[in-house]
Amino acid sequence: MAETIDQLRGSFVEETRDLINELEDILLSAEVDSVDSETIDQIFRSVHTIKGSGGMLGFDKVLELTHDLEDIYDKVRAGNIDFTSELKDISLETIDVLKTLLATNENLDDDEKVRFANLCRKIEQYDINASPQEQFRTAEIKKSKNEPRVVSSFFIKVVPEDTIPADLEHPKFLIEELTLMGESLAFSSYSDKVSLNNFSKVNKKVEWIVFLSSTQPVESIENVFEWANESFSLTIEKLCEGDLFSVEGFRETLEKQKDQLFKMPEVKIFDLVKEYSDIIEKQIAEEKQISRVQAQKSDNDSQKSSKVISSIRVSTDKIDQLMNLVSEMVTLQARLNLLSDEIGDERLNNVAEKYGSFSRQLRDNAFTISLVPFGVTITRYKRLVHDLSLQLDKKVDFITEGEDTVLDKKIIEQLSDPVMHILRNCVDHGIEDAEERKAAGKPEAGNIQMKIYHQSNNVIIKITDDGKGIDYEVIREIAIERGILTPDQNISDKDILNLIFLPGFSSAKKISNVSGRGVGLDVVKRNIADIRGTIEIDTEKGRGTTFIVKLPLTLSIIDGLQVHIDERNFIIPLIQVDKIIALDKLKSESMLSQVIDIDGVHVPYFDLRADFEIGGKVPDRREMVIVSFENEQVALIVDSVIGENQTVLKPLGKHYKKQNFISGGTILGDGTVALVLDVNKIVTEFSKK
Repeated sequence: MAETIDQLRGSFVEETRDLINELEDILLSAEVDSVDSETIDQIFRSVHTIKGSGGMLGFDKVLELTHDLEDIYDKVRAGNIDFTSELKDISLETIDVLKTLLATNENLDDDEKVRFANLCRKIEQYDINASPQEQFRTAEIKKSKNEPRVVSSFFIKVVPEDTIPADLEHPKFLIEELTLMGESLAFSSYSDKVSLNNFSKVNKKVEWIVFLSSTQPVESIENVFEWANESFSLTIEKLCEGDLFSVEGFRETLEKQKDQLFKMPEVKIFDLVKEYSDIIEKQIAEEKQISRVQAQKSDNDSQKSSKVISSIRVSTDKIDQLMNLVSEMVTLQARLNLLSDEIGDERLNNVAEKYGSFSRQLRDNAFTISLVPFGVTITRYKRLVHDLSLQLDKKVDFITEGEDTVLDKKIIEQLSDPVMHILRNCVDHGIEDAEERKAAGKPEAGNIQMKIYHQSNNVIIKITDDGKGIDYEVIREIAIERGILTPDQNISDKDILNLIFLPGFSSAKKISNVSGRGVGLDVVKRNIADIRGTIEIDTEKGRGTTFIVKLPLTLSIIDGLQVHIDERNFIIPLIQVDKIIALDKLKSESMLSQVIDIDGVHVPYFDLRADFEIGGKVPDRREMVIVSFENEQVALIVDSVIGENQTVLKPLGKHYKKQNFISGGTILGDGTVALVLDVNKIVTEFSKK
C-alpha cells in the first residue's frame, strides 16, 4: 500500500513539474497591460490543479502556498481585481518555491523555510490589499470572440478502487476540479455537498456522480485523474452536444432523484435525462441547420481521435539504456561484418548485410527518440532575462525562434550553463540602460534574439543583442594592461575578440552579482568544446553583438571515417569530411609553410603523424583528408584511409584527460580500440605551434 501512494506522489511531482514549466512560460509571456481572459483562466486552472492534487496527496506546503494564490486569480478572472506586475512577480516567486518543495519533498532547510513563510505572507497581504475594480476588461474580450466554443454535456461516475491508499487525501479535490470546468451538479454516496470540510474524516471510498456541461474535451476530463488512474474506476459518457443545464427542469429533476442515482443502473440514468438531451439536440439542429447525419459523423470522428494515444512518457533512464544497447549492437554488427568477410560464406554475408540494414534503422530510430526540442529549456532562459532586466533596471525584449529544433538531450543538459552565461553577458554588458539608448537613437527597450536551427547535421544557436557592441580598443587596452599583449603588437580584430575567452578576462568596471569576477566566457568556450561544439563572436560597435554556437546533433553514435597512422586506428567524424586525396612523397616535399595547393586553392594542412609525434617508417604513398573547419577547408595527412565506420563513442580514461584533440574512443569489429579525433580542437591546438 505504501508503494502505491509513493507512486502516486512521484507521478504528481513529474506531472506538476511540467505544469509549472508551462505556467512559468505563460506568466513570462503575459503583458500586464494587455493580458486576456484566456490567459488568466489558464493561470487559475494551473494553480487550482496544483493545489487540489497536491492537497490530496498530502503536500501540505504546496496546498498552503497555492490556496490563497488561487483565490486571488479567481478574483482576477471574476473582474474584482487587476492582474498587476506585483502579482506577476509573486506568481513567478511561487513557481520558484514550488520547484524547491517538489525537489525536496517539502523538507526545507532554514533559509528555504524563511522564504516560504515570507512568500505566504506576501500572497496573503496582496489579497487583503488588492483594490476592487469596476469590471475586468477581459469580459469584453470574451464577447468579441468570433467563434464561440462548443459546449457538450457529460455524465461522469467516479468509483474509488479497493487499492486506494489509506493516506491519500479525500478525492473531493478532484471532483472540485471537474466542477470548475463548467456548469455542473455533483453528488456523492455520502452527501450531495462537495465542499464539506468533514470529508477527510469519512471513508474515502464514497462514489461520485457528476453532470457537467463544458467546452473542455473528454481528454481534459480524463487528465484530471491521469496521475491517479489506478486508484479510481472512471466512467465518462457524453450525453449530448449543448448545455443541458440551459433546459428548464433538468437541474430540478436531478435534485429530486439524487437519493436514487446510486441505486439506478446507468442505462436508467441516461433514460432520465434523455428527454432533455432530445430538446437540446433539436435546438442545435434548428439553429445550425445541419443534418443529424453530419453531426453524428463529426461526433464519431471526434470519439475515434480521442482514443488515439499520440505520445507516451518514458523515463530518461530507459532511453539511456536503449541507446547503450543499440550502441553495443552497432559494435556487434561491425564484428559480424568482419567475421563474414573472413569466412566468405555467401549465406552469412546475406545475414550480415540484412542485420546491418536493420541495425542502422534501429540506430536511427533510437537516436531520434533521444532527441528533444530545444524549447524544453527555453522557459529558464526567458526567466533569466526577465529577472536580470528587473535587477539591472533595463527594459529588454527577449524573442526566440526555432524552439522546435531538436538536439540530443545530453547536449541540451550540458548547454544550459553556457547559454545562461551568454544571455547574462548580453543583458549586463550588451544592452545599454534607457538613457544611453535614447541618446544613441535606439528604442528604450533593448532586444535580444535567440535563433535555433539545423544546418546540415549540426545545430546552430545564434544569440544577438542590439546593444553597444564590443569595443576592440577597450579589449586591447585591457590585454596590454594585463601583459597579454605588448603596446606595439598588432593582431587582427578576430584575434582581439578571442582574447575575451581567456580565463579571468573581464571588461566589467566593477564587481557585482551579475559580472566582473572574470568567470564567464572562458567557461562558456570550454563547456561548448566539451560537447564537440564551437563558438564565434561577431560584433559591431554601437550596433550589437552576435554569439554563434555550432553543435553536433548527438554525442553517442556518429558516422566516422576510419584512418590508419603507423598501424594505429583513428576515426574522423564523417560529417566534417569533404573529400580524400592521394598524396605521394614527391608532392609532399613540394609543400611549403604548412599550406598545400589543391585545385588552385591554398589549404593549410597538418601531418598527424608528425603532430602526434608518432614514430615509425613513413610510407611512400599517403592520403590526405580534407575537412571543414569554421567555413574553411583544412587538410589532415594520414597514412591510409580504411573506410566508413558506424562509431559508438565511449569516454576515455584518465590517461587521455589532457589530450585536447581526442573526443573519445570506439571499439572496432576486431575488438581493437580506435581514437575519435576532434577536428576542431586539432586545428585550434596545432595552429598555435
